[in-house]
Amino acid sequence: MGTWIKETDKAIYLMQGGYYISKISKYPSKSNPNEKVLNISGMKSWFSRGDSPRGMTVSQSGPEPKPIPRQATTPSNNQPSSSSRQTNASGVSLIKSFEGLRLKAYQDAVGVWTIGYGTTRGVRPGQEISEAQAEALLKTDLNRFENAINQAVRVSINDNQFAALVSFTYNVGAGALRSSTLLRKLNRRDIYGAANEFPRWNRAGGRVLAGLTRRRNAERALFLGQDYRRFL
Repeated sequence: MGTWIKETDKAIYLMQGGYYISKISKYPSKSNPNEKVLNISGMKSWFSRGDSPRGMTVSQSGPEPKPIPRQATTPSNNQPSSSSRQTNASGVSLIKSFEGLRLKAYQDAVGVWTIGYGTTRGVRPGQEISEAQAEALLKTDLNRFENAINQAVRVSINDNQFAALVSFTYNVGAGALRSSTLLRKLNRRDIYGAANEFPRWNRAGGRVLAGLTRRRNAERALFLGQDYRRFL
């Protein structure tokens, strides 16, 4: 089954059957309240697929389509994944360095149960995993935060900027990114203003942590194409 594009008043979707496999949200225009804007850079990957879309429907009313069920998202026939962008090697290295690898569940600085490379979803006290399972959890977490970046950022960014944002969001959460001054400045194309927001996020439980300070400095350096490794 091929793919197609659906547009609603809220977003544009890459559809397969009755579900969407990728989504680009619309945002109110600051200059014209009667208009909405969206970042179409993520659509490039839609047309590089083996089953690239050949048609489009427009429906300004009605319910939002549902995401494709997880078990149906595994690409077949060696088709590329629907994710429009992935974290580069520098970003993965940065994340692994600061998260560390723990194969037994522990509580982080604010008491959240954590395992592997900083995975928190579904972690139970006393849980133990293998290194291979930690890698699989990392991949799942990365995909979730990569999708969050793809949906939140409305301007063109390079691979290092994307990776730095994934690391940042991996640590603070997608909700914090969406409400952040960092994102607002970035979407206004204020690259250096956005970069200077990273160091502000160095607290946990109300305390400045040296590890978070180094991580934010590393993310800022990667974002600006500088040597992030000096902060590891």
